[in-house]
Amino acid sequence: MRNRVDHMSVEHMSGKSKQSGVVLFVALILLVILSMIGVTVARMQTVEERMARNENNRQLAAQAAEAALRSVEDQVLPNAPGISQFGSNTGGYYTISQSTGSALSTINWNNPAQWLTYTGPALSNVPAAVRSPKVVIEYLGAVAMPGEDETNPPVTYRVTVQGMNADGTPSSLLQSIYR
Repeated sequence: MRNRVDHMSVEHMSGKSKQSGVVLFVALILLVILSMIGVTVARMQTVEERMARNENNRQLAAQAAEAALRSVEDQVLPNAPGISQFGSNTGGYYTISQSTGSALSTINWNNPAQWLTYTGPALSNVPAAVRSPKVVIEYLGAVAMPGEDETNPPVTYRVTVQGMNADGTPSSLLQSIYR
């Protein structure tokens, strides 16, 4: 009978050590999976932060462009330079004609000689990088709308403003017709 008891205790001990190895292996696999989940969540947080920052930059650029557009309409165009300034087709002042069409298709937005930089007081509360939207004013001539008196039509301008992101890349392009 003694042999039988010894034999059972040996089986019992060997079964226990095999189970401990499986538990350790499963625990390590779970630890790796949890680590991968943690790294993924941290990366997602970084991406979401970058997306929020980009959206904030885009909003600031759009607001700066809108402020510049409204300021040009309120302050610059009522006292617009003479037609001779627009006739030179440089420095942000252009004349649209049937033969040449719009200057916007030929403007190099990287060449400061081809546009005006708006730096008015309306942009004092925005970051410095977005404070200088690029402005192009096109003289369209005297244009009568349907139903208006064609003998004395108002002078019409098209204003185009390109707002810049905080990193200096273009973001918003706004246009308005001013009469």
